[in-house]
Amino acid sequence: MSRLGTLISAVLFSVSLTAQSLTDGEYFIKINQTGKYLAVAGAANDNGAWIIQWDNEYKAHFKFILKNLGNNIYSIKASHSGKYLSTDGNPPIRGAKLLQWDWVNQDNQKWNIVRDKNGKGWVMSCFQNNQKVILQHWNSSATPGNGAYLMLNDDAVMPAMVLDFKKNETDQIEGNKLKAPGRVIVPNNNKAAATSKILMDMPDGIYKIRINESGKYLAIAGLEDESNGMRLIQWDMMASNNHLFDVRRLDNGNYSIAAVHSQKVLDVVDKRTDDGTQIQQWDNLNSNNQQWKFYNVKNGVSIVSVATEKSLQLSAGANNSANGTPLIISASGIQTFTLLPARINKFTDYITIKNLKLAVPHGGDLNMFGEIRVDVLNKKGDSYNRYYLSNGNSLFSVGEKQSIDMDKQRTVYPGGELKFKMNADELAGSTIRITYGINENDADVAALFTQFGAGEASYNNPDERRDVSYSPYVAGGSDDFYQLKYSFNDCFKSTIKAGQFSNSQTFSISAIPASCNVHVNLQDEDGSDNWLDVYFTITKERK
Repeated sequence: MSRLGTLISAVLFSVSLTAQSLTDGEYFIKINQTGKYLAVAGAANDNGAWIIQWDNEYKAHFKFILKNLGNNIYSIKASHSGKYLSTDGNPPIRGAKLLQWDWVNQDNQKWNIVRDKNGKGWVMSCFQNNQKVILQHWNSSATPGNGAYLMLNDDAVMPAMVLDFKKNETDQIEGNKLKAPGRVIVPNNNKAAATSKILMDMPDGIYKIRINESGKYLAIAGLEDESNGMRLIQWDMMASNNHLFDVRRLDNGNYSIAAVHSQKVLDVVDKRTDDGTQIQQWDNLNSNNQQWKFYNVKNGVSIVSVATEKSLQLSAGANNSANGTPLIISASGIQTFTLLPARINKFTDYITIKNLKLAVPHGGDLNMFGEIRVDVLNKKGDSYNRYYLSNGNSLFSVGEKQSIDMDKQRTVYPGGELKFKMNADELAGSTIRITYGINENDADVAALFTQFGAGEASYNNPDERRDVSYSPYVAGGSDDFYQLKYSFNDCFKSTIKAGQFSNSQTFSISAIPASCNVHVNLQDEDGSDNWLDVYFTITKERK
């Protein structure tokens, strides 16, 4: 063949590739270079959810409906949400993420999809600015993994991301894999029987959930620990709100199941789909791994994860009766449950902080003054007079002119105590914050601080909100402040926020035991060996 003939053939081949179009329909979209598929993050239904890559689970949020708008320009709709692939921002700029959004017929919702020059896939770009679609960390030394998001790039030398559009033929899906050509799918009669009849609408409400085979009840481990990640277990029924669950029907017909004590929902750990994955409590992210369905079965109710279509099951066998056995998901789960209406346990927790002690490890120019302040906050971060039983909330308050000579005393017992309360209906998410505003008066300077607790709210109205926008007083001149460094108590978890204008220790009221000796350690902010140890006792009584 002549050179001219070869050139003409190549041109015609190139034109034929460019002219090819995808037919309208539903597709799984594979990224050839990574082997992963496009998906809507978290299977979210909301505007703004990112488009990411993930190992294909052959679920609705991996399916996209293409419609040819002409000239190889397409709209791409997420099957599960009905929203369209769009860019973040209009007009989009380089680096703009791909996300889902309601259709508004803008050019940043339209996509050029043409054959890759090698003919082994397709390349996609934004119609509005012709920037190509690539992955986060594209062309880096490491291959982008699960969760990498899609974005735009206008770098002409950046290698293209090649896509394989796999038409979704429903009779080609077997379990979570594509059926091999020519095979006949045998119906899964067990699955059909388990899911053929959904339970009548479960009324919203509080329930205790009995495991019929073991006689135990669902509970969240850790008594009333509100931390993310606490596991779902079985236990003898107790008069505690971590044994009760708030069942709520969602707009999509699925259900959330929230632990009453924490108001966090049951969640399949790490969005995993494999048998044996445990269940935990977690903040509600509106993800389908936090949604459940109830089915009528012969001996009770089957509880099924929406994300995996797998049943809730005891990990050590359906009849295991050991307290503390965790719950898992299982494709062959046969566990049954009974949901029994219940009432939230009503009580009031009374908290006392007392026995304050201040100590320094050695002498020196150590004149201490300042304030240790205690605030009670609900889950929204608000504080009300009804939480406070003492006249003030200063555990320690000494002005600069009255500085304590720690060189001579070394250990000081200021005395006094503070009392607080929190009712059960406000307990979830409520915390105590202790702010340490301690200073070292190591210079002869004018009095800069004379009074603590000024401007506190009146106690006449219990529902009046208190001002908690407080930062520790920091002395000026040559004085140094003490920065919070360590918490040594192991009877409950606390969060330390150290800094010149923070210096606070925060912990959940639910986590406070009957009695706990607290010990925190502060260091002179200049990094010297001047240290201050603060000790106190905190107790809680439930009535």
